[in-house]
Order: sequence, then C-alpha cells, then structure tokens
Amino acid sequence: MIREIVNFTKDLLDDFPEITEWNVKPNGGLYVFIHLDNEGHWNTDNLVYGEDYFYLGGENADMVECVEKAIRYEKQVQRVGTTMNKVLDKKRQIFSCSPFAVTFKKKSLTNNKLEGDGVGKIRNLLPDYFKTARLFCHNMKTEYEQSVGFENICGEVLDLLGLFQRPFFESTMNILTNMKDDEYVNLFLENVTLEIYTKVHNTYLEERLFNSNDFNKEISKEIYGLSGFMNGLKSKKTFLAHKTGLMAKGINGRITSEDALFLNMFETLLVNGTLPNPLPVVIDKREINGKIVSVFNKEDKKGYREILETLFNGKYIENLSDYYLLNYSKDKKNNILINDIDFVPLFRFYLEKGLKIKNVFQIRNKKDGEELVYEPDLTLLNIFDFERIVVKEIFNNALVVENEKVFRVRYFADIDPTYVKGGDLMYQLILKYRQAFYDYIYKSKRNALNIRMFDEILFTSILSNIHSDKVEGFFSSNYSIKRKLNIWFSLSHLFNDTNNNINLEIMASKITKLLAKMNEVAKGDSVLDTPEEFAFAAGQLVSFLIDRSVASNKTYSMLEPYLQKSKSGQLQDAIAHAVSVYKHDISTYKGPFQQLASNVLTCEDNLDMKPLFKFFLAGCFSQCVIYIKKDNN
Repeated sequence: MIREIVNFTKDLLDDFPEITEWNVKPNGGLYVFIHLDNEGHWNTDNLVYGEDYFYLGGENADMVECVEKAIRYEKQVQRVGTTMNKVLDKKRQIFSCSPFAVTFKKKSLTNNKLEGDGVGKIRNLLPDYFKTARLFCHNMKTEYEQSVGFENICGEVLDLLGLFQRPFFESTMNILTNMKDDEYVNLFLENVTLEIYTKVHNTYLEERLFNSNDFNKEISKEIYGLSGFMNGLKSKKTFLAHKTGLMAKGINGRITSEDALFLNMFETLLVNGTLPNPLPVVIDKREINGKIVSVFNKEDKKGYREILETLFNGKYIENLSDYYLLNYSKDKKNNILINDIDFVPLFRFYLEKGLKIKNVFQIRNKKDGEELVYEPDLTLLNIFDFERIVVKEIFNNALVVENEKVFRVRYFADIDPTYVKGGDLMYQLILKYRQAFYDYIYKSKRNALNIRMFDEILFTSILSNIHSDKVEGFFSSNYSIKRKLNIWFSLSHLFNDTNNNINLEIMASKITKLLAKMNEVAKGDSVLDTPEEFAFAAGQLVSFLIDRSVASNKTYSMLEPYLQKSKSGQLQDAIAHAVSVYKHDISTYKGPFQQLASNVLTCEDNLDMKPLFKFFLAGCFSQCVIYIKKDNN
C-alpha cells in the first residue's frame, strides 16, 4: 500500500503541479516580508501595506494576491505533521522550520513560562533556533550568510511589530494590538528565492520525516528509515516495540527519504481536503486517479457518490477495479486518522436491472393538495440509490442523514444516541451493522450482508418504531413501518445465498398472493394452508383487534406482547384473550372476522414464530380484509 500511495502522489504532483496549494488557507495574522540591502540593513521608510507587510483575517480574505503569496511562503517552512514534535525550537513556540523564516503565535508574547518580556521572549529563542535551522543549508557562502543576516535583523523587526498599521476605513488600525491570541506573526526573508526555500526545506523534511533516525540505514548511498506516516514507534515501551522484524533492530519495513517526502505530501493533501473521502487509489490507472481528484476539486465540491456517478454516467469509465479504498477523518488538531483501508477487486456501481422497492403496502400521500394517491414504486439504479433510499430509511435517517441542507454518512463518525430516532435499540443496531453496510456499498463485498442479517436489521428497525410511535387513525397506517416492510419484502432476494437452494422468489409478490388468499378465507371460500398464511392472517386479526381499543394515546407498543410469543400456540392464546376483551365490538364484522379467526385459532401446528414474524408484521400493516369485506357488503 505504501508503494501505491507514493506512486499515486507522484502522478498527482506531475499532473497538477499546484495541487499542494489547493484548498489551502494561510495562517491568520501579520505577515512581514523582509528585504535586506547589500549591507544587511532593512529599509523601513517606505514599507507598502499589501506588499511588504499585510494582515490576513476573516474580513479581508479577498486579498487574493496576499493570500497566494502567504501560501507560497508558508508551504516552504512548514513543520512535519500537525504537532510540535518535529519543530526546531526546543521550547516549541516557533512553528516555522527554515533558516529564512520565523513564525509564532501572538500568545507566545505573554507566555509566563518563557524568559523575558514581550518580544524579548521570542528574541531569546532565536539563537538556538537559527543554529539548528542552518544545519539544513547547502551553500555555506550564500544560504548560510543570508540566514545569519536574517537572524541579525529579526531583533529589530520584533521591536517594530507594535508599529505596523493597516488601513481601516478612513484611518488606520494597529495590527498586533487587534490580533487574536491564536493568530500568527510571520517573518520571511525575501532575498532568498522560493527555489532555495524549497531546497532547504526538503533537506529538513528528509531528516525529520522518519519516525526516528535511530533506525536509519544507508544502502547504495540512499538513506532508508522507518516511515513516520501513520506509524507509531514505541521503542521505550517493551510490549509495544517491534520484536519480530527480519531486518536490523527488528524493523522489517524501511523506506527511502524520497518516499518519505511523498508520503508527507500525501498526508498534506489529506489535511488540506484536496482528496475525496473515501479515497480510491487505483493501481496503474493514472488517468482515472487524476479524473477523480479533478472532479472532486471543482467549485461545487462533489462527494464520493457524486464523483462516481459523474464518472460512470458520463462514460468516463466503464468499471472501477483493482484499487485501495482509504477512509479517513481528521481530529480537532487536524491529525489524520485512518478509519478503514482495504483492497477492492471490482466495484459494483450498477444494481440488477429493474430492481424496485414496490409499494406493496399501499402507502398513499396527498400530492399538491389533491386526493390521496399511491406512492410510486422506487427504482434503484445504482448502489448509491440503495444507500440514499434503503439505508437512510431502515436506520431512521441516523446512519445516512439527508435533509434539505445536507447529505452525509456516519459509518465511522461518532453518533450521539440522544438524536437517534428509535432510542438505544436503533443506536445499537447502527453500531452493530454500519461496517457491514459500508463494506457492502463502498467495497462491493456481497457477503458482508446475508439474509439472516437483513431480516434481523429490518425486524429490529421496525421494533424501534413499535417502541416509540403513536397510533394515529387505523393501526395499519404507520407509513414509516410500511416503507420498511416495502424494503424488506422487495429486496430480501438480494441477500439470499443461492448456493443453499433458498427460494429466490421476490417476497413482494407473496404479499399480493397472501392478500388474495385472506380475501378467500374471509369469505369462507378457502382455508389457511401454509405457515406464512397463518402468520399473515394472525397479523390481520391483531391489527383489527387493536383498532377496537378505545384507549387514548394508543401506541404501537400494544403489538409487543404478540411479538414476544415464540410458538404459534402462545400467539393463539394471546389472540383468543384479545377476542374475549373486544367481543362486544366485533359483531359488525362478524362474518369475515369469524372466518379468519376460526382458521387462525384452530391451527394445530406448533410453529416456530421467529422466521414467521416478517409475515405476521406484513399482515398487521397490510390493508385488513375484514374491513374490505364490510365495504363490499
């Protein structure tokens, strides 16, 4: 994987030379560019705001030329990583790592742990800082002497910091006084070209990018060391130290300093938000990698789903195969955290032709103030339709979040259970299965989900509604549960293991057949023949009986006692008890009710209810044939 990332980064830098400046925002604060004359003096008589110095903050981010200049210089003096572990200043107050620059935060001027007063606190740090920084100079005659001249003038510059003014309407404003404590003072020597800045900075990087120089080895005049990219070294902690390596000192994987440099650039691109998340690194497909990065960095900042839809629908690619998929996040300090990394042999973008979520449970909505109309069947064209429609619905808009303002996924992010509809039951369901859905969608691992898991997920998801939802109108009119049942019965065949000779009939078609059979049973023209018919008919009865309840604020939790029955005999007893409670209100529907109840209550098979609960719930939330019979009369 290291080699693929290195090659990926090399190609990007060749194809997009300015990519390291994309999406970069300079440090807020004061920027001073110092140009020394031949005698090492700095002429402060005619300093121009916007050229020799300027302030960058939220309200003047439109100073494009100043922003671009700040970014160019900052890039050549940055420290390794986002911590202060690899800086040159022993006190860790100076952020720059170059003999031609000094950057520090304003709050360092009032740091009680530093010796001196005001700018004197920084002045006291400069000798050791520059001594270390000049070790990276190549040309002792020019680079070294220029750094010495810069150090000599820095004291004078520090004394003048409080005098820099910036235009403010018709007057001026003192920059340092009005800066925030976390903003930076940035001093750069302008006599040195950016090429020399880069050359010296690369020398710093080559030495500091390795995790520890203690493990470096020189082979054929090339330095090999332990990568510092996403790699912790705990050599002082016995049980965390490398012990089984085949090479010297227990380290079995070293990289060159050049590779370390490219890995650092790759990490910088991640931190800058220049690369999509998740990130596909396609092996030996430079053009595809470049196209993905190019599409991502357009003005509208497309997400991963939109990127692949653009590539597939625009016919840029016919398939996506043989790539590593890297999912990452950033902590509060901008450190990169790897959530998941895996090799994907072939990505499945398109789903089977004609795949639909059928509205078998007859959800109806008002359209433009008109009469209720049935919702249309939902066609799933690609795997991201599955994510946007199916995953969003079954996890109550908590794993895949979509509203008018945002679309985001939480496969690896922290989720606050307080804001998860369905309570702890849904929260635990998300934590249990979100990795499986990520693998199924983003890595095309078809075995990540199976029918057993799919049944458990849908049953538990519906159970979360049963625990919390109120009954409004007829018991069977809960649209959230109906949508989940539509998904359950329309897509179950996707997760069946065909090697086990499981019947691959699309379950949605069974509901139509079961409703037709219930009509016949209610008329007395037929009897229940199968366990599925028994469970469905029992659901019809229970839905009807709960409708008879006159309790105020009815909730779907009234269904729970029936779902706790593991055997059909126990369910029959519960239904018989409910019939005795509501018998006074059943006479109107006596004919169809009596036919259905007699079939359910006289079934002698002692059935295991767990695999039949999906049909029981389907019966509960389908149109009740007992009411249909009455309407027909």
